[in-house]
Amino acid sequence: MPRRVLRVVLWLLGVCVLVTTGGLFMPRQHIAMESVVVPAAPAVVYAVVRDVESAPSWRSDLDRVELLPEKNEHRVYREIGDDGVNTFEITEDLPNERLVTELADPGRAFSGRWVFQFAPAEGGTLVTLTEVGDVPNPALRFLAGTIFGFEGSIRRYLGDLQTHLSKA
Repeated sequence: MPRRVLRVVLWLLGVCVLVTTGGLFMPRQHIAMESVVVPAAPAVVYAVVRDVESAPSWRSDLDRVELLPEKNEHRVYREIGDDGVNTFEITEDLPNERLVTELADPGRAFSGRWVFQFAPAEGGTLVTLTEVGDVPNPALRFLAGTIFGFEGSIRRYLGDLQTHLSKA
């Protein structure tokens, strides 16, 4: 029995070394982008995205949102959902055109900003969501980049948004 345990421990250590080593060869920063046309005018789409308090009613990954005190006259809120607890700050807000949110949790294993762009398109609004992320931990970087994919949360968000606005 001890040999079997030792083999399992050595196997797990080997996997950890491979994952970490693989992550060392991946870029720390990444940019992921997806676009979708949603059936509503840019002002309507912008208003839905900007209304973070109502997001749990249409986002499949979100349980609740807590509004927090403003920071430098920027809106700050906390999302609680499938990805745990994340605090965001709206750092740029151009109504009906562009909205930028940044992760506002210092000391996290990742950081980044999410850029929402809204443009008129045939059939509604072209929404482009860009994630500009930084993952300093090489093991997490490997897992995020190879297994989970950086676009997964973007696709889920845009899919939920499209479904929500198709019902309206």
